[in-house]
Amino acid sequence: MSSPSRVPGPITVFGATGVVGRRVCAELVRAGQAVAIVGRRAEALAALAATLPAAPVHVAEAGDGAALARAFAGARVVVNAAGPLRETCGPVLAGALAAGAHYVDVGGEQAVLQEVYERHESAVRRAGLVALPGAGLDCVIGDLAGAWAAAHLLEAADPGGAVRDAPAPRLAEDHPIDDIAVSYVFDELALSAGSQRALFGALGTRALIWRRDRWEAGPPGDHRRINAGPALGGEREAQAFAGGDALTIPRHVAARLVATYLSATRRAGAAAALRLLSRALPFVPPRARELLVPYELPEAGLAHTRLAVIARAQRGFATVQIAVHGRDLYRTTAAITAWCACRLAERITGPIGMRAPGELFRAEPALRAIAHAADLTIEPSFG
Repeated sequence: MSSPSRVPGPITVFGATGVVGRRVCAELVRAGQAVAIVGRRAEALAALAATLPAAPVHVAEAGDGAALARAFAGARVVVNAAGPLRETCGPVLAGALAAGAHYVDVGGEQAVLQEVYERHESAVRRAGLVALPGAGLDCVIGDLAGAWAAAHLLEAADPGGAVRDAPAPRLAEDHPIDDIAVSYVFDELALSAGSQRALFGALGTRALIWRRDRWEAGPPGDHRRINAGPALGGEREAQAFAGGDALTIPRHVAARLVATYLSATRRAGAAAALRLLSRALPFVPPRARELLVPYELPEAGLAHTRLAVIARAQRGFATVQIAVHGRDLYRTTAAITAWCACRLAERITGPIGMRAPGELFRAEPALRAIAHAADLTIEPSFG
């Protein structure tokens, strides 16, 4: 279905002065995109604008609908890089729709994604626009890698460029994949204070999994062994994690089970402690959990993280794995988000509504293009 025609405008970044927001702006400028910046602190916005080519500046709070309407007027795409997403997603999405702009955000928090799909899907579709929540490392990379692995397992062709110009049928609808697991692997994990809060919030909830035909809470203490490759220590343990891929992949790939996992350390003792912590956190009051994130890392320290996203699809005795490796969590997320926003900004026609990455983009060509933009390497098990 076609999107409504309108004069191309800038990509507007809300939360532009934050850790990810600044990096998104830099990636957009590097891609030759016109950028407008929005945030709540005028001085920080002015300082950022001085580093960008002729970027319009708007001061707005997420809770101020009138200010958001003024800030987003004329935008082609709105990127929400402001946290916490559970508070900013709804109003910023509503402001983007009112302005006639597509919406993209940087998070992949499972609880936020679930609420966005449930509350806003029909409004986005009626507006004839696209909303792509979770347009960062989680869950663009895992979603596309899982879809590519499933397609290779099925020997299913999906010819065309990276951006879909029409909706595609759900893969494996008549004969579902047995199991799709997406694992996030980190070494030297360095997180901003906001990311720490999001991580502990995710650890403190039961991860949803897709089982047969519905989402349900996964079993307590669920974990599995994964092979992260020699650079990340080879075999290591990953625990159940509330990642967004368990919500997005079933929208375009039929599978009996879809689950997400996290391995933040290669040390067996630390992995066991993290698993125990994840089981205990649901019983800790939310206000008390905030005490678990007191440390603010210096900016330079945020680039040290080594990472991998490993998608594994299985049917019967056949298994396909696609591993995507990189460094610097925040620059990587910004590059992924900017790539998605640019593709929506230049798109003429294609699927509309609330969409998963694999519904908007073809898995293999899109993942290869994103890997090039974000300095990632792809290691498929099939050569």
